[in-house]
Amino acid sequence: MKKTPFLFALATLTFAISSCNKEGDDDHNHVDIAFLEPSNGQSFTGADAANVHIHVRFTADEENEAIVLRLYPEGDPTNLILNIDLHEHDQVIDIEEDVDLSAYPAGTEFHLEAEACEDHDCIEVVTDDIHFTRD
Repeated sequence: MKKTPFLFALATLTFAISSCNKEGDDDHNHVDIAFLEPSNGQSFTGADAANVHIHVRFTADEENEAIVLRLYPEGDPTNLILNIDLHEHDQVIDIEEDVDLSAYPAGTEFHLEAEACEDHDCIEVVTDDIHFTRD
């Protein structure tokens, strides 16, 4: 008879713990990637190509985990102009960098890609990209 209160308490605790875990499983941290500068398809000429402002915002429902931002000439991902890899837990992360693209020939297309982990283990990943040119 003395075991009954103990078993009742154990059953209640088990139910409470499993309920908390179930609620946590329903949560989903989504990350939105916004390319603020440059815009997709934008062209840079002359002196503008010497000072291209890159501004990308990562906004998470809860918090960011790992984010990656890469810039390279289209078709040549090994020629990294910008390679940023951050692991921060802020809800909003702004990356702003100025790059000099004036050494690239006119007509060069650039690929700016962003990647963000939506969970701690980086199983769920969101990616986005834009293209712009030097004319």
